[in-house]
Amino acid sequence: MKILIYIIIYFYWSIMQLEAHLRLSQGCLWFCKRSQRLFSLCTARRSSTNYYELLGVKPDASMEKIKNAFFDQSKKLHPDSDPSNPGLHSQFVRLNEAYRVLSREGSRRDYDLRLRYQYAAGPTYRSSSSANSPSAEAAESMRYWEQFRQAQPQENTAEEREKRKKRNMRLVGYCMLTMLLSLSVHYFGFRVNGFKKQQEILRQKHAEFLERYKIRSDGEDK
Repeated sequence: MKILIYIIIYFYWSIMQLEAHLRLSQGCLWFCKRSQRLFSLCTARRSSTNYYELLGVKPDASMEKIKNAFFDQSKKLHPDSDPSNPGLHSQFVRLNEAYRVLSREGSRRDYDLRLRYQYAAGPTYRSSSSANSPSAEAAESMRYWEQFRQAQPQENTAEEREKRKKRNMRLVGYCMLTMLLSLSVHYFGFRVNGFKKQQEILRQKHAEFLERYKIRSDGEDK
């Protein structure tokens, strides 16, 4: 009975540990993807040409137009098209980065927010005499990162949701397998220890019986 109670308690404890690991894994996945998006946006922020201009499409262009524009531009800017031009490599890298950001709804939405912020605050920021002061840079940096702290992690594409689901299912499978193996080891450990304790008790009883029999035999002989 005690073994069964211990197994039940251990099972609930394992479930709680599994839930904690799942939450931690989801948080790590969200942090990695958000960091990747922020890196892309910071790269775009340093560039004088935005991604729409780089692909040659309008900001309200559909996903199909963005895809077609990327294919057309990639043929022109591919390094193999003109090996004597070393600048094609960097342009091709920026083209791929632009398509990666604009081909996903989540990263494109964040990029559009950043562009609107730049267009709204850009002229005033550049014309201000204090634009290069540390306080102005700190204020702009705070406003820039604040919009991402308020954003919630969202996976809008079916492919990303499916990949995340498969990763979570694999993680659950590994955790369940580990939990079952641990329970099996504990169960057999209790069985072996219980059997050894029973043998020890029987040996003690047998020794006590022999001792009593010996004492009784000695008394009768006297």
